[in-house]
Amino acid sequence: MKNPTNFLNYRLSQRQNATNVLLIHQLLEQPSLLAYFIGADNYAWLQFRSGERRLLAKPLIYFEERLPTFIRIHKTALINPSCVASIHHPPRPKMAGSVRLVDDTELPVSRRRWKDVVQLLQTNCDTVDLANSLLSDRPNPDQEKEDVSPLRVQVIMSGDTLLLTEQCLSELNVPYILQSTKVGAELASALLLSPEKQWPALILIDSRLHWADSILTLQTLKGHARLRAIPVIYLTSPGENMMQAYLLDANSVVAVPEDLTSFIRILKQLVDYWLMTVQLVA
Repeated sequence: MKNPTNFLNYRLSQRQNATNVLLIHQLLEQPSLLAYFIGADNYAWLQFRSGERRLLAKPLIYFEERLPTFIRIHKTALINPSCVASIHHPPRPKMAGSVRLVDDTELPVSRRRWKDVVQLLQTNCDTVDLANSLLSDRPNPDQEKEDVSPLRVQVIMSGDTLLLTEQCLSELNVPYILQSTKVGAELASALLLSPEKQWPALILIDSRLHWADSILTLQTLKGHARLRAIPVIYLTSPGENMMQAYLLDANSVVAVPEDLTSFIRILKQLVDYWLMTVQLVA
């Protein structure tokens, strides 16, 4: 008869392995949330753009093969090029250069990879020396090539939701300007003090940050005769009462799914509808 303790440990180990595989698969579906990987033998430390860090039971080459847009800068480092703030040339011959990321992390670039890394960064959406301020205007890199006015989007959100929203906008392949803030109490007043041509084509409010501020912001925007025409997407937690936001005339109220893949799909549909379909009809 098999030892029941050993059998239980085996089943728990199998379940844990299946959970880890599922987690890694989900992470690879949302590369915009990832900053860099640091290899450690058959494991890799994953640094999220949100600041979270996690140890994964896979070697660095596993992620390099599955994230073609990421750049291997060293035998121990794989980076998301959109997280690069600047690149520093080797101080002397036969010494390594480095890259500085937007969170001020500095990682070495191996000498034999230096030329390839520089070339990849220079051709990767001008990431080098690009500021990463979330509170400033962010035009699409193709904006200067297009002879059309960029679509302005105002968001009241932060963290992963902000990064995923920016990813959805970038996939529309149209010029856009993303403006963000964590609170919206003064948004209506700020808009009324600016020319109408600078008003956003869409506003997204993540009520999970500050529920009271979000409700007040929605009420103020929709309570003004001139501002109420701006479409507002209101994001809320699952299980929250959505009727209050609808009664305040939110154009769309979305319960944010815990599954990131489902959230991305829903957000893409909303952004595409309000920025492309409605704008084209108008």
